[in-house]
Amino acid sequence: MQYLLHLNQEKAYGQIPVTGPNGKVQYIVRGNLDNPNHTVYLYNIQNQEIGRLFFDGAGLIESFSIDVVNHSLVSVKKVNSQLTNLFFVTRLNYLVTGSIKKGTYTFRSGLKNVASVKTIIGHSGVDLVCEILRPEDIPFILLISVLFTQWHVTPLRLPTFPPIGRFSTEPN
Repeated sequence: MQYLLHLNQEKAYGQIPVTGPNGKVQYIVRGNLDNPNHTVYLYNIQNQEIGRLFFDGAGLIESFSIDVVNHSLVSVKKVNSQLTNLFFVTRLNYLVTGSIKKGTYTFRSGLKNVASVKTIIGHSGVDLVCEILRPEDIPFILLISVLFTQWHVTPLRLPTFPPIGRFSTEPN
């Protein structure tokens, strides 16, 4: 099943529509993408919370937790290695491999691929294309892909007015 997350700020600022295989919006992601310390929420189109992703700050390794309705708490942990870019999703026992900077990565259970995500630059912003094999993985994959997007997409920085640091050298 293919899901598209449309990361643009055209109409629904602060919300990311997620279209399903039928091309219609099935989910909405709400929260701040510019700060990984904030909670990100996943809602269905009936405005019911499906799950949330948050920074748990536990231990020496940076860790995020995903709390999905009717499921055990799942953590996303970075495997410390300078040679590889690996993440581990607890309880689901998924290894995430690929390049977060390039925006393409794969979720694996052993040797089997269970999902893949790729980033596409579209005409109205960045789109994440999520191919998810199992329906029960949908909320986890969508929330984790939003987390990884926070790490590789630079947030928009607006200028400050009046410009800071410019002083007039002319006498008054």
